[in-house]
Amino acid sequence: MSGIHSWRRQAGSLLVWWAVVTLVLVLLSAAVGRPVTLVGCGASAVLLIAVGEAGNGLRQRLRYRTRRAG
Repeated sequence: MSGIHSWRRQAGSLLVWWAVVTLVLVLLSAAVGRPVTLVGCGASAVLLIAVGEAGNGLRQRLRYRTRRAG
């Protein structure tokens, strides 16, 4: 697969995750009775996804190092 197709697939996947997490945050805030704006939930979703992706990258890097060293 070429680089541009891989990049598009990754971007599409992150966009879907962002939309799902934003919707969940909006619904949770409404269920709790403290509605937050869609922009606020979207920004929080970006932060949550960025932290999750960084953690996943770190986990994969550490796994690669331990397999290579062992």
